[in-house]
Amino acid sequence: MELQCKVAVNAAKERIWPYYADPAMRYAWEDDLESIVFDGEVKTGTTGRMKLKDMPEMQFALTEVIEGASLCDRTDVPGIGSLFFGHEILQEKGKTYIQHSVRLEKNIFTEEDLGFLCGVFADVPGAVMKIKREAEK
Repeated sequence: MELQCKVAVNAAKERIWPYYADPAMRYAWEDDLESIVFDGEVKTGTTGRMKLKDMPEMQFALTEVIEGASLCDRTDVPGIGSLFFGHEILQEKGKTYIQHSVRLEKNIFTEEDLGFLCGVFADVPGAVMKIKREAEK
C-alpha cells in the first residue's frame, strides 16, 4: 500500500539533493523533526536514528541511495509493518520534479492500516512544497 506526492520544481537537482542528504537541511522541511543522525555516509545500507515530536526515537536504514537522485529509508513499526519513505528527484520532459512516497509493507492489509498510512502521509504534501519553496529561492 503506497501514497505519493509529486510536484514540479524550478531548480536543478543539485540544488535539491542536499535537502535529503544533509541532516541539517532536513529541518527545513520536516516540521516535527527533533533530531536525525546517520551512522555513516548517506549510502545504501547506512543506518540511523530520528526523533519526531511526541514520538519515541526510531531506527531507520537507507535501503536505496542514488547520489543526486533518490533516497529511500525503511523504518520497522512493531505490530504494524515496515514503512518505506521514498524521496526522488525526477527529470521528465525537460522539467524537474520531486516525489515523496510512503509505502507500508506487511502480509495482510486492513482498513486500519490505510488509516495509519494516511496519518503518516498527512505531512508529506506540505513537506514537498517546503522543499520546492526553499530550492527555488
